[in-house]
Parts: sequence; C-alpha cells; structure tokens
Amino acid sequence: MYKRIIKYLRPHKKPFMLALLCMVVFGATDGIVPFLVKDVLDSVFGGGKDKNFLWVLPYLIIGFAGVRAICDFGQQYLMASVGHRVTEDLRNDLNRHVLSLSPDFFVRHSTGELLSRVTSDVLLIRVLLTDSTAAIIRDSIRVVVLLCACVYLDPMLSLISIIFFPIAGLPIARLGKRLRKLSKRGQDAIGQLSALFQESMQGHRVVKIFCREDFEQHRFEKGNRELTRTFIRSERVKALTGPINEFMASLVVSGVLLYGGYSVISGTRTSGDFMAFLVSVFLMYDPFKKLTRVNSNVQQGIAGAQRIFEILDTRASIEQPANPKPLPSSCEIRLDGVTFHYPSRGQGDAPTEALCDISLTIPEGKKIALVGFSGSGKSTLVDLVPRFIDPSQGRITLGGADLRELDLVELRSRIAMVGQHTFLFNDTVYNNIAYGNPNASEAEVHSAAKAAFAMTFIERLPLGFETLIGEGGMTLSGGERQRLAIARAILKNSPILILDEATASLDNRAEREVQMAIEALEQGRTSIIIAHRLSTVRDADQIVVMSGGRIVEVGTHDELLRREAEYSRLHALQFRESESEAQRLN
Repeated sequence: MYKRIIKYLRPHKKPFMLALLCMVVFGATDGIVPFLVKDVLDSVFGGGKDKNFLWVLPYLIIGFAGVRAICDFGQQYLMASVGHRVTEDLRNDLNRHVLSLSPDFFVRHSTGELLSRVTSDVLLIRVLLTDSTAAIIRDSIRVVVLLCACVYLDPMLSLISIIFFPIAGLPIARLGKRLRKLSKRGQDAIGQLSALFQESMQGHRVVKIFCREDFEQHRFEKGNRELTRTFIRSERVKALTGPINEFMASLVVSGVLLYGGYSVISGTRTSGDFMAFLVSVFLMYDPFKKLTRVNSNVQQGIAGAQRIFEILDTRASIEQPANPKPLPSSCEIRLDGVTFHYPSRGQGDAPTEALCDISLTIPEGKKIALVGFSGSGKSTLVDLVPRFIDPSQGRITLGGADLRELDLVELRSRIAMVGQHTFLFNDTVYNNIAYGNPNASEAEVHSAAKAAFAMTFIERLPLGFETLIGEGGMTLSGGERQRLAIARAILKNSPILILDEATASLDNRAEREVQMAIEALEQGRTSIIIAHRLSTVRDADQIVVMSGGRIVEVGTHDELLRREAEYSRLHALQFRESESEAQRLN
C-alpha cells in the first residue's frame, strides 16, 4: 500500500529530492553537536583554556544554526507543497475514476461515503506523505548519525543505549497494528455518518412532514457515538506510545549515568567525553520519540489509502471497447433476444429477472411508446440503449452495430434523455441549459429555451437566465424544472431521444406545457417514450405493451384498442380514473 502511495511522488520528484537533501543535511548536522560540546568542555572550560577557539566558537555556532535553519525551512516548505500537489492529484484521479464508473456503482455507495474518501481520507494520505515521510527520513538520519557519534565517542556506553531500541520497538509495532484497524474503522464510520447527515438534509421536507426529527437525531447520535468511541480507542493507543518511550528512555539514561559517572570519577574518561556522549543520547531521544509517534500517522494514512484504493481499484461494469467500431450513420435500434438480470441482493438469493427474451425494432425517425404497469421492465429497457447497463443475454444494435463494440462517448453523444426525476445543477438557468452543449452560443441557448416553452417563467425570474436555481433546482416548480431539462435536451440536438415518464408527476396545466415542449423536441428524432398517461402517446408510430419483463403487445393506439387485450385494459382503467377525478373536481 505504501509503495502505491509513493508512486504519486514521481511527478514531483525534483522538489521531493531537494526536500530530501535538506533533510539529510539537517539530520547530519546533529552529529556535530556532541563533538562541539566535547571541544568546548575540554578546550575552553577544561584544562586547555584555548582563547583562540573561544573567539571562533560564536561564528561556528551562528554558521551551524544558519545551515540548520535554511535546511529546516527547505524540507518543511518543499514537503508541504509536494503533499498538497499529491493530494490534488489523488482527488483528480478519484473524481475522474468515479465519473467513469457505471450507474450501478452509485447504487451501492452513498454520496456521503464517497465524499468522506475524497476529503478526509485524502488528507490522511497527505499527512502520511509529508509529515510522516519527512519525519521518517529526517529523524532516521538523525538517529543514525547520533548513534555513529555515540559509538565513536564510547563503544561500551553505546552498547548500553542500543539495547533500548529493539525493546521499545516491540510494543510500538503491536500498537501500530491495532491503530491501523481502528483508523480504518473510524474512516468507515465517518463515511456512514456523512451519508446519514446528507440524507437528512436532502430529505428535510419528508423529515418535517412526518415529524421524524427525533428519529433522525437519534440515528445521527448513534452513529456519532460509535465514531467517538472508535476515535477515543485510537487516542488511547496513541497515548500509550509516549509513556512507553519515556519509561524505556529513563532506563537507558539511568544506566548511562551510572556507568559513565563512575568512569569519570575513577578517571578512565574525561568529563568532556562523557558530556559529549550524554548530549548524543539526549539528542537521539528526540528523533527516536518522533519516529515512534509518527507510527500512528503512518497507520492512519495507510488505512485511508486502503479506502481510497478500494475505489480506484473498482472496475466499471460497463467497459469501453478496446478497439471501438465507427459509429453508424443509421439510428435504427434493434433488440434481439435481450434478457437482463439484476444481481442478487444477498447471499443465496437468485438474480432478479427484469427483462426476458425481448426482441424489438425501433426504426430511425419513428416514435415508439413503452407502456405497462410499474415493474414491467420499461425503465430497464431504455437504460440498455445508452449502455447504463448491458444485457445478460442477447444483443442490442444501432444501425446494425453491436452497442458493446461502439465508443461509449460517441454512442451517448447520439442520445438525449429526459427523466421523470429531473436533475439540475446548483447554477444559473443559462448554465443548466448550456450543459447540453457547452459550445452553444447565447442565441442557441435562448432558442432552446423558447422551443421548450420555458421563456415565460425565465423572464419572470429576478435575474432571468442568470438566476441561481438552488440545489437540485428546488426554487423552481416541477413543470419549470422539466422544461429546463427539455431545453437542455433540445440544445444537445441528438438524433435519439429517450423520455422516461417526463410528465408523470405534473399537474394537468404543467403537463400540457411540457407536452408541447416534448412535441417540439421529438420532431425528426428516433424517440422512445415511457408513458404513464396513455393520452400522451396516442400519436406514437408504435406502442409496445410490457408486462412482467416481456413484450405482450405491439401496435398503434387504435389497433391495440380493437384487440381488447392488455392495452385495452390499461386504457379502460385510466379512463375510469379520469372520470372519477373529473367527478371529484365537479
């Protein structure tokens, strides 16, 4: 996992190598301090009384401090900038990869969970690559240099000190494994809590109308409590590291003082030698303490990396062909023996069959309507055309070419889609329409709005086309949102049009306005219409009646009524519902 993270440093290797050089120099200068102390004690304050060295000493100290200051600034600034750039690259890769994934991925993962990976998990990796990596390199060099100075000054005392490292390392390693598990659990909990918060915010109207504020608060508090417990356990593990280091260091210092002090008293070594060694030990303690503490950041960073690479390693279920065929000029769509199964929801469950042996031809430039009760497979069928899903069996062709052999971007550029649940961006009216064609001129955007019968309400908005419509376009009515979506589809000007119950949730007046916009949009296009109200598809070239994932009837409105079968029953049922509604209003 760490090797995969390090690969993100390659594009920034020059500033990273310069930061590494600063670390090496900064760490290596620690080794000079013990010898400087030894010379000061022996040459100035000891028996040497060297006045010349005393005059040189301030310049040495100032120069020494200057070099360390420059190197310290260089390694901190350069590593921080590298870390932020790596974070930028990671976020870009995550966003690019998530955008390339198939729609089924977003069914399995909540938006809140994905947001926590893009934000908090990426920041953990930045800490791992900057603070942790810098500490590992810099402080390891400091420990090695000071250890070499210790061995040079006194091998016997060094042996006493070195015993400390493996003894202290064993509990630290065990604590690190525990911390990694807790860190991953904590990041998962953050994702779940983010998802809960996002749901309650997006569904705030439902929460309020059903008076479920207390329920949502209880759910959030429960998740928040679990997250807090996990973090407290992590802090307990991290807090153990310092006391273990302090206790082990006290054993080393006690042993060194006892042995070294006795040798100075007995005259086997000078006070300068002993103090230089003691300074080396004390200086070594600081980087060693940082190395053991940085273990917690390393474990948290690796836990965050595991969650990020889980996403980056997810492969799209709908894949781009290796060698796509040229897009045919014809827009005739043909389904041959198409069967589709949704994956099983749980272990031991059988896959759910949504479509069974569907064969259908949609001629170029014709209008085909799909009707049937809910759950009959209409939406699943239209999702096959832009390859949101692929058939389990059979094939779908466009102009004779299998969709799976065509370039995905080119295929979807041929298709415009307007659904029942319109999604608009938290942007201006103009930008929401222009989303269908970023290269469109202002005149073309205005023309699309007119064709969608949207100009009337746009002109009434405070800033017209420059009005911000809020998250999901919630400042607009359902009919207004639908007309903006239709304007967006008109601007795209694609030869294939899919309408998935685009007027199902509208009142009669809004439906009439949107229906006029739809009729303008359908002109000259191959259209597939999922209809809730049969009155909107009476003029379709063909009406396809579906039931239980199968096609049970095909024909025009009049032909199907004369057969007195499934379509006739649907029509009669809607006619009775319309009569009842009219009587109720009267």
